[in-house]
Amino acid sequence: MRFKQIIHPLMLASLTVLTLGLPGGVQAQELSNPEPDPFAVEDPRILQQSSSVLSLQGGMALLEAGRTASAQGNYNLAVEKLQATRQVFNQLSNFYQQLSGSFAGINSRRAAQQRQKALETAQLRDQSTYELALAHHAQGRTDLSIPLLIQIVRSQNPTTPLGRQAHEQLVRFGFVQPTGSFAEIIPEAIPALLSFDGGQNLIGEAEAAVNAGDYNQAQNKFQQARQVFNQLSNFHQQLSETFSGIDREVAQDQRQKALDSAQLRDQTTYQLALVHRAQNQPELSVPLLIQIVRSQNPTAGLGERAFQQLVELGFAD
Repeated sequence: MRFKQIIHPLMLASLTVLTLGLPGGVQAQELSNPEPDPFAVEDPRILQQSSSVLSLQGGMALLEAGRTASAQGNYNLAVEKLQATRQVFNQLSNFYQQLSGSFAGINSRRAAQQRQKALETAQLRDQSTYELALAHHAQGRTDLSIPLLIQIVRSQNPTTPLGRQAHEQLVRFGFVQPTGSFAEIIPEAIPALLSFDGGQNLIGEAEAAVNAGDYNQAQNKFQQARQVFNQLSNFHQQLSETFSGIDREVAQDQRQKALDSAQLRDQTTYQLALVHRAQNQPELSVPLLIQIVRSQNPTAGLGERAFQQLVELGFAD
C-alpha cells in the first residue's frame, strides 16, 4: 500500500536547500536560467537601517558623527565615534569575507557579491582608521597614531591614495625617513612614548633606581623600556616587509631600525632578568634569559651572557 504525503511548498523549498549540504557527491550546479533567489527580500531588514550598529548605514552614521566632532574640535568624542566606526566596518568586512569563502564553489555570483562587500567595508575601515589617527594626533597622542597608520600602510598598497597618505603622515611624525617625493618634509619629533630616546630615558631611570637600591622601581622602568623597544622592532619590521619591492631605501632603513630596536629590547630584557635575580625571583629571570638566548646567538655576546646566567641559576649545565 502506498501512502500519499502532502508537502507544503515552503517545506519543499527548505528540503531543496538542505540537499545542497548532503554527502555522497551531491554538487551544486549553475543553471543557465536560475530560479529566483530564495534569499532575496524586497523590504529592507533591520540590519539595512541606520539604527543598526552592524550595518553599512550604521557605520556611515558613526563616521559622519566622528568627522563632525573633529571639525568642532571635540577630539575626545571624535575618537570615541571613530573607534566605534572602525570596529563596525572591520566586523562587516570579516563577516562578508567569511560568507564569500562559504559560497565559493557553490554559488560564484553570491561569493563575488560578498567578496565585493568585504573589500568595500575594508576600505571604509581603513578610511576611518586614518581619521582616527589624525584625531589622536590632534590630542597630542601621536604614539597612538603611529600604530594605526602602519596598519593602513600594510592593509593598503603604499602607492594607493590612502596608503600614500598614511605613509606621508609617518614621515611627518618622524617615524619613517623622508625620501622620494617626501624628501622636502621636515619631520616632527617622534613622541617620547614610542621612540629610541624615550626607551633610553626609561633605561636611565631604571639604572638610577638600581643604584639607589629601589628594585621595584627599576623593575617597572625596565619593563616599560622593554615594551617600547619591542613595539618599535615590530612596527619597523612590518614597514620593512610592506615596502619590500616598492621602495628599497625605505625597506632597508626600516629593517635596520627593527634590528637596532630588537637589540635594545634584548639588552633591556637582560637587565630586567638581573633585577629579578637580585630580588631572589629566579623563576621570573629564567623565561627572560631563555628569550634572549633564542633571539641572540647563544655562543657570543649577549646570548652567551644570558646562557651563563642560566648556568649560574642552575637551570642549565
